[in-house]
Amino acid sequence: MTAYIQYQALSLSLLTLVLCASLPVSADVKLSGFGTLGGAISDQDFIYQRFIDDRGTAYRDSVIGAQVDVTHPDGWGFTLQTKAAASSHNDTDWEAVLNWAFLSWRPANDWLLRAGRLRLPLMLHSANSDVGVTFPFVRLPTELYSLLPSVDVNGLSVTKTWLGDTTEWMLEGYIGKTHADWRYYLRDGLEPLFQNGTLFLAYDFKMIGTILSRVSERNTWRVGIHYTTATWDAGPTPIRFPFVPLMPGSSLGYYKINPALPGPPIRYAKDYDVYLFTLGTEIRLPQHWQLTIEYGRRHFPEAVVGADTHAGYLALSKQIGSWTPYCYWAGIRSDNQGLNLAKTMNRNQLPASVPNAALINISQRAGADLINPYEQQSLAFGTAYHLSRTSSFKLEWLHTRTGALSSFVNAPFGEDSGGRQINVFSLSYNHTF
Repeated sequence: MTAYIQYQALSLSLLTLVLCASLPVSADVKLSGFGTLGGAISDQDFIYQRFIDDRGTAYRDSVIGAQVDVTHPDGWGFTLQTKAAASSHNDTDWEAVLNWAFLSWRPANDWLLRAGRLRLPLMLHSANSDVGVTFPFVRLPTELYSLLPSVDVNGLSVTKTWLGDTTEWMLEGYIGKTHADWRYYLRDGLEPLFQNGTLFLAYDFKMIGTILSRVSERNTWRVGIHYTTATWDAGPTPIRFPFVPLMPGSSLGYYKINPALPGPPIRYAKDYDVYLFTLGTEIRLPQHWQLTIEYGRRHFPEAVVGADTHAGYLALSKQIGSWTPYCYWAGIRSDNQGLNLAKTMNRNQLPASVPNAALINISQRAGADLINPYEQQSLAFGTAYHLSRTSSFKLEWLHTRTGALSSFVNAPFGEDSGGRQINVFSLSYNHTF
């Protein structure tokens, strides 16, 4: 399926190039590029955020990309962007992808239509998340910017703009689909279904949504409502795990995670319904201060697996000459239903005297990890030093504390991801041309 998506993107880009070649020579062509060379190291021997541990890594933040923009006086144009970064399909490879390839048309100054491979404006910095010089942080807060595994879709977008004397309003609607991998980490394998360690499950996503933005000289506001259906490549998706008591009325028992275990059948659904609500603002305060607040709510109406999640952050920064020091607090928490179920599964261990106790106990821990629970908060202090308008150095200290469980942590086998304190030290160089 990944090859199919890459074929679609390549087809879009070739079609775009053919159409662009037919445009008159008066078309304006711009080539630009961006890149980040970043290093991060933590004070823990387990992996955090896919790559970071006490050995250090350049995989977490490094990226390089190029973009071509073609515009014509008649309002037609196209954009093509490619980048190379850590793979979204595994934790070991470096991967080159075509993430933008779309045609655009402005029938009037206040209308914009786009078709092709698009970046969705889910959060304030979704469109420019790969271009490090456009924001002061070493990396955008993971707690919020990981609510969906992909923000690039093949589809259509329509934007209407209203211009006032000091304010610009934009209403954008989109529809599209994409294919992406949702990452899990299992401390124990669930044989024969899954092995222990990192696990990427492939899903087809169909998405539709609308975003309203208000931009003025000093403030930016954005609110969005999005609906997604996610279909697992392997077939129907489990949405409920029944509890199987060892004796009628007994509280001693297990949650049926493995279909091979006795008990009532696991509930499955053809696909997930996922609702996403986003809200963000940037407020430019006096004396070159800036306040940024973003919030996201991911809602699964039926499923406990992939539990409902609240996430957000609050950041304060100040421009002082070439320096932009900042601090932010970020948090993410699964709703009580999913989080409590994950905690219960995680500590549900049967005595060795029960037949198949070892297999059942392993399945309980694997089930807790498959729920993909989150409960953590982070505090970051850092600064960006701007060498020019197109390049900057950044330095950051990030302190993370996990609550009961957190799927951002690759917990050592036999241990929990909860109750952790992690310090991450990061340095990066960012450039555009």
